[in-house]
Amino acid sequence: MPAAAQQASQAIQLRAVIELFTSQGCASCPPADNLIRRYARDNSIIVLTLPVTCWDYLGWRDTLAKDHFTIRQRIYAKIRGSRSIYTPQAVINGTAHMVGSDETAIGGALETTTTSALPVKVDITSTGETFRIAVAASNTRERSTILLAPFYRERSVSVDDGENAGKRLTYTNVVSGLLPIGQLPSSSPSAEAFVINLPRASALPDNTDGFAILVQSGNPDRPGQVIGAASYMQNTSPARTRHSPNL
Repeated sequence: MPAAAQQASQAIQLRAVIELFTSQGCASCPPADNLIRRYARDNSIIVLTLPVTCWDYLGWRDTLAKDHFTIRQRIYAKIRGSRSIYTPQAVINGTAHMVGSDETAIGGALETTTTSALPVKVDITSTGETFRIAVAASNTRERSTILLAPFYRERSVSVDDGENAGKRLTYTNVVSGLLPIGQLPSSSPSAEAFVINLPRASALPDNTDGFAILVQSGNPDRPGQVIGAASYMQNTSPARTRHSPNL
């Protein structure tokens, strides 16, 4: 099959997106980084690692961290009524928060908040140098943002200073950026999907291995619940999407 031939995504009942806020300068984070790697093996879950800058002042600047990940974590904290942030922190579907190394809390949140698949279907189709992102029409009453999150499948870092000095840390699905690429209206005017055609170079910048698409209620300044998602990984199984027979 030619490289430009169309590759349809495989339908999977996607139930959760886990964002892990972590830092190379945090001694408590390696157990969470290891735990999140296990959840990444579950095809019904998208795992995203977002390294933050909040502990850079302790003696080691996180080599993978982005300021806008720290801002996103602070916004989440503000929404839940907190003035402070912490690491490691896991956020499930944009609404459930817990310590990222607490397997019991994460497992409990997955059971109570993800009893069914995400309500909005997202499909990713590769057509050579373009990805077709199709977000199914839905009955959501709140405006939602479509986010692009390119990521590296794995990154290992040797830490020379700070709380993890002398350790080599390994991270899973390390996000290189989180970019809004579209916005859904508060209600769909028709049964047609909302489609974005995304150039491959934009979806996979800087030699990233894959990308995730998140549909999150609200906007980047006040993100709400993740209501749909899909991911694509190069040189592995087809794109991972949520599919519902009633859509």
